[in-house]
Amino acid sequence: MNQEELKKLKEMPGEARGVTLQTDANYVLKTKGEEGLAKVQRKLKELGLDFDYKQIKTMDWYPIGWRVISLLAICEVLGWGDKEIKDMGNCAPKYSFIATTMLKYFLSVKKVFQESSRYWSKHYTVGRVEATQIDEEKKYGTITLKDFKVHPILCPYYEGYFLRIGQFVIKSKEVTCQETECIFKGGSCDRFLIKWT
Repeated sequence: MNQEELKKLKEMPGEARGVTLQTDANYVLKTKGEEGLAKVQRKLKELGLDFDYKQIKTMDWYPIGWRVISLLAICEVLGWGDKEIKDMGNCAPKYSFIATTMLKYFLSVKKVFQESSRYWSKHYTVGRVEATQIDEEKKYGTITLKDFKVHPILCPYYEGYFLRIGQFVIKSKEVTCQETECIFKGGSCDRFLIKWT
């Protein structure tokens, strides 16, 4: 991350709930322990983002750029790439009070897909999610993320995230999620195809 990119991220419009930063920290703790998280914390301080993951409040709003800087710092310090970020996204709903609460009440695929837009606005002040297609008979659904051109690091993250949401509610041995359109690759939005057998 150079200083110009860092400046843009810090000034990016939009906010994210503290729980998004807490899920990053929880995943690093789970996979790399206290030492791994301390390395990431030091890197964030070097970058001029002087916050402590342990001081983040779950339901408070924080600049959305902090979320991206957090993920980029984690990748840099731990040598992670898309696979690890997708795995992190896949684990995130387990740590999110908002996600687990929603999933507790909406246990059908159709209902979860339909409620996804309302649920998104509880995490972010920018972007919106739409369940554009749901076909339980043909066993697929499409989730579209619009007006959320934040950073490409979030693409594999949400691929893993939406996969986990599908895994929570779809009674199937095999559930997959693939990003089929990307706003950073010329698409008009980010589109995720969830399939199951």
